[in-house]
Amino acid sequence: MQKAISIISTLIILFLIIMNYQDTAGVTILSSNIAKILKVSPHALTLNMALYTLIIFILGEISAIFFFAPIYTSLKEKFNAYKRELEKDSISSTTAEAKIQVLENKITVLEKALDDALKNK
Repeated sequence: MQKAISIISTLIILFLIIMNYQDTAGVTILSSNIAKILKVSPHALTLNMALYTLIIFILGEISAIFFFAPIYTSLKEKFNAYKRELEKDSISSTTAEAKIQVLENKITVLEKALDDALKNK
């Protein structure tokens, strides 16, 4: 499901990039009022809308990775610890079952030996 969502969102972004390739967008870096206060010239940046969309998409992806990476690693560590615990329990239950089987076999042998000894008397 997550893979499908990521593929669909990427396709939508690519569609937006293709559709807005000829358009431009202006981004004001330093407005005229602030430029007067700082006594510098105002500055605006004009970008191709496709490039602007691509930059926003990449920044969103990077921020999502940085936001969810710690959560993912902690969940992965907890999952691995839980998996090791299950393996330990599985191994200990297997050895306990093997010990029980050995004891049952010994009891069977002893019962047979006792029956044989009682028959010989």
